[in-house]
Amino acid sequence: MPAVVAAAKPAESADALVRKEVARILKGPVAERMSSLIPPLAGHPDAFKMVMDSPELLDACLKLFRLKRDLFNEFLVDQAGALVADDAVRLKCGRSVNEVIGMAVRQGMRAYAEIFFGDPVTAPKDGPPTPKPAPPKPAPRGWYKFIDLSKLGGKFRDHHGNDKPLPKAQTNAGRFYASIKDALDYEWQVRFFPIYVQIPAHVFDKLGAGITRMDTEERLYRLAHLAMADINKAEQVIKNPLLFREMIDNNVLAAGTVSQLGEAGFQQVHSALQNLSPQAKWDVLANRDTAKRLVDDKRITKQDIEALGEYLSVLNEFALDAIFDLKLSREQMQLFLKTAEQNLGAKLFTALFGPIQEIVPEDPEEQQKLRKYQVFTQTSLRSMVSAVKQLDDSLRRSGGEGEIGECLATVCRTRRPDLEKDLKKLMPAMLA
Repeated sequence: MPAVVAAAKPAESADALVRKEVARILKGPVAERMSSLIPPLAGHPDAFKMVMDSPELLDACLKLFRLKRDLFNEFLVDQAGALVADDAVRLKCGRSVNEVIGMAVRQGMRAYAEIFFGDPVTAPKDGPPTPKPAPPKPAPRGWYKFIDLSKLGGKFRDHHGNDKPLPKAQTNAGRFYASIKDALDYEWQVRFFPIYVQIPAHVFDKLGAGITRMDTEERLYRLAHLAMADINKAEQVIKNPLLFREMIDNNVLAAGTVSQLGEAGFQQVHSALQNLSPQAKWDVLANRDTAKRLVDDKRITKQDIEALGEYLSVLNEFALDAIFDLKLSREQMQLFLKTAEQNLGAKLFTALFGPIQEIVPEDPEEQQKLRKYQVFTQTSLRSMVSAVKQLDDSLRRSGGEGEIGECLATVCRTRRPDLEKDLKKLMPAMLA
């Protein structure tokens, strides 16, 4: 009887070999280097696993790499052995720094999902085991200023519904990870792992990167309060599937505005923002109250929107009113804002001209502080605009040239010290 020859094992693809090499480097020499620099990892038999199981440690490792990049130079070389400074350029291992970070973020999310849901991403051949979720742990100190994880999860479920019953062959971690993995690329996403696992998997299936591009705690909070009905209505308003996807991928919060603007209002604003990048355009539309004012205030024309374009994502509606109350020409509008920013400084400019905080803290004392702070900033802005008008009128009456930019610069410089002092006193903890 002829001998049975085993079928030859298919050769691994070039991509699989590269992934294997990157994993070898991360688990071996890179983990070793991190162990020598981060005390909790020292002496641990599997430092790589320890890091992947802890978003806090993964975040610390990624920050350390950014802070002390030169300590990892031996891994940051190309095929010729030359040092690579550009994070988008391929290294000797076959991946760029950006790609390796993306791999680490996805691996960390996978590990965290398995711990959180209590079952493996890949179900064993004999079927999914009974889930054993880890007891809830508070988020690392300092990661979130005002988010309560369980309440946030409840908001997502209230507005988007629970996941359907789990298919027999799938695990909870497997379903969740499959829905999120293609939307993970950036190191800043690590600190949002405890938030992501609170979001039903079907919401990731629908929105994908629309969720994981929310790069602040406040944006994720606003997303939790955005109903799926608003997103669906925005889809009907936009009509164009590619344009709707562009909104989701750049700033899904714009759906709340689009759903309220209606077709005519949306077309009016959207057509005036064509000179902006997709990201900047949808950021403007996500700035809800200001975007709505662009339609409701009949003084504002398409040309005005074009002139103000680059600032509209950060202006509050009261700042917009101030610009039109001063009857500025389109050439003066940008100059006015640039002058204010230069003479007030970025922090004070944002406090007076920037978006108004929508999130209300639960603590009554903090709520009162926030209200007082917001009243103060709005009153200060109105007072400053009034002073600019008076100075401009005074110069004109005395026969001088009434240059609005110079008047604004004078008022900003004069008031800045006292404004900074008062804002520091009034600023609530959530904004500090």
